[in-house]
Amino acid sequence: MKSRWRSRSSTAFSGPEGFAVITCPDLQSVAELIAQDKLMEPAYQSPAGPISPLDILYGHRPALAGGNLWMAHHSGFTLRSLMSAVRESGFASVIGRRRPAPAYALWVIATKTQQPESALRTLAGVHFPR
Repeated sequence: MKSRWRSRSSTAFSGPEGFAVITCPDLQSVAELIAQDKLMEPAYQSPAGPISPLDILYGHRPALAGGNLWMAHHSGFTLRSLMSAVRESGFASVIGRRRPAPAYALWVIATKTQQPESALRTLAGVHFPR
């Protein structure tokens, strides 16, 4: 995972002021549904149809069955593990938040250079959903 992450991040940013906006499923909130024995129940409705915790964990089953293997999920994160992976990839400043049900998502902003928390909060205010 680390080498894969580094290769993606090292080519995505071209200047010292670059930053990344990262979003992915929140395994912690999905695990809460699984602990309630709701693995196959719809967690939410998407334009592609109902999405279950199983779909969030491994990828949207109808899309995968249709041959869209790029929809498969090969890793997953909690907020703490995502922020740690981003820092280990060389980003100097990181801020993030969980968006539990009905979003089941993590959002992170990472900067290549050290930034004050106020600057990170401003970026988050612009790029994170409300």
